[in-house]
Amino acid sequence: MNSETGERMRYSITVPDRDYFDKNIPCRAACPIHTECGRYVQAIGISKDEEAYLLARAPNPFAYVLGRICAHPCEDNCRRGKIDEPIAICALKRYATDRHNLGTGHDPARKKLQPPQKRGKKIAVIGAGVCGLTCAHDLALLGYTVEVFESAPVPGGMLYLGIPQFRLPREIIKMEVDNILAMGVTLHTRVTLGRDISFKELRSKFDSVLLATGLNKGRELNIPGAHLAGVYNGIDFLINVNLGFEIELGKRVVVVGGGNVAIDVARAAVRLVHEAVDFAEEDEDAKGLQPAFDAARMAMRSGAEEVELVSLESRVQMPAWKGEVDEAEHEGIVVDNGWGPKEIVGENGVVTGLKVRRCLTVFDENGRFNPAFSDEEKIIPCDSVILAIGQQADLSFLSGEEGVEVTPRGILKIDENLMTTAPGVFAGGDVAFGPRILVEAVANGHRAARSIHVYLSGKTAKTVLSRFRILPNWEMPRGFLSTPRQKMPVLAANRRIGIAEVELGFDEAQGRAEGKRCLNCQVNTIFDGSKCILCAGCVDVCPENCLRLVDLVQVSGDARYDALIQSRYGVSADQLQAGQAGAIIKNEEKCIRCGLCAERCPTQAITMEALEQQEREVFE
Repeated sequence: MNSETGERMRYSITVPDRDYFDKNIPCRAACPIHTECGRYVQAIGISKDEEAYLLARAPNPFAYVLGRICAHPCEDNCRRGKIDEPIAICALKRYATDRHNLGTGHDPARKKLQPPQKRGKKIAVIGAGVCGLTCAHDLALLGYTVEVFESAPVPGGMLYLGIPQFRLPREIIKMEVDNILAMGVTLHTRVTLGRDISFKELRSKFDSVLLATGLNKGRELNIPGAHLAGVYNGIDFLINVNLGFEIELGKRVVVVGGGNVAIDVARAAVRLVHEAVDFAEEDEDAKGLQPAFDAARMAMRSGAEEVELVSLESRVQMPAWKGEVDEAEHEGIVVDNGWGPKEIVGENGVVTGLKVRRCLTVFDENGRFNPAFSDEEKIIPCDSVILAIGQQADLSFLSGEEGVEVTPRGILKIDENLMTTAPGVFAGGDVAFGPRILVEAVANGHRAARSIHVYLSGKTAKTVLSRFRILPNWEMPRGFLSTPRQKMPVLAANRRIGIAEVELGFDEAQGRAEGKRCLNCQVNTIFDGSKCILCAGCVDVCPENCLRLVDLVQVSGDARYDALIQSRYGVSADQLQAGQAGAIIKNEEKCIRCGLCAERCPTQAITMEALEQQEREVFE
């Protein structure tokens, strides 16, 4: 029964082609952990915030974190983006988690779970980053004893060490980690594999090991002057800043790199150097706070006054997220595209500038990284150079006796189950795949936990129940097509000091408006061929022209339709005669789920039906 209307829900009997309809929900298909993105977006649109939170949290122990810093491949694939702009799915995940936290606490659903039956097996997880902690979370739910070893003084991996606080508040990381630890996971910090505990000792104490140490070293740049005082590695710089250590940068800083790490480095550096607040943009009440703001900025000053970012790539080619680059420029950072470092110049062993040369192309004709340069050169005066040109794994804990092989790329060799070449030793995340987005690290953690469980003589079976729910009174929200994408509120540039979070999150009006923009891709127009009279009424009324009435002779030779024609008419498509049979072909990408076709159909051959799926995995 529908508790809101009292009507009995009606379902279709079968889903004829589940893969086809799954692909019609591109946001979920693009998400590495198959989050029900559309469903939580829609729930927010109709003020069901608790439901939205539970949907976002279900596959994701880092829902709060990813609501702020996810690379959101779901948005890149959102069908709404083909009309105007994609749904702000990531911002709405933050909205759902923020609203939930304000109302009922972080994760009451998890606290209600019955303690799992202990399995008597112990697993060591090396690295308290996203992949490692996700794996620990899942294994704890299965009843395993899990101990996590982290070399840093704090858990979180690059969440804590690599991402600045103005993008990801530390209380958010702590809340996520504490929830995992509350499940019985034991955490050991300041423990380095190979120094404080040997690989041999781990293998003797634990039944299985997951290596999730990440890429915690920055790549070096082999150019003249790289040894000078004032040259810093981008990863080392972020780690030191995030752990609270002071770094003297001087007055002028040049950051080399075009990725998200380089942008984070530049934005972290500029926060140490902001000038006094210009209250021309502030309200009257804020003017009284000027002495406090000035004092705070003076306390953080390290002498730098200018930050410039030099990138090989053009602005369009930069791998960094466009929004982050825009915010960097808004904060006064100069982004200089199309230049590559040639030499770091200096006097008396100290940096005085960076010599760069014009980059003509970054990739060769085969798409490989192979920059080509012209003779044009210039020197950018500076006091510090921060190199943020990539990351690599620190595998110094391997002595060669563990049986764990390393690939030519400098990452761990694994099989399809994430097991390394040493039996019982698994690897996941960046140390196994190279640089990945965070949501893929979550997916790796889930996969690693499942593989470890199976390795330890466990069993797992997954079933998916799919069905269509008929929606007899279907209609889209009023004004859904005319509502523009909501803009994320941000802190004014002249108030971005220290750790103040830049993105402020949607308010309720924005959240509801953005949620209603969703095209409800899980809702489908289902055609009953036995009722259709090919009147073309649906074709005429469709506002997006996504329906076509065709003679089946026109689709002869199209493998997508051959099997259907054979089953319906008993002959192959190329045996049909003109005028013998017709069909309605639909362009799913253009459909806006308005339901006008179903309303127009005189024989009720078209129904609007929602695809509902229940995925159940049983671990034995």
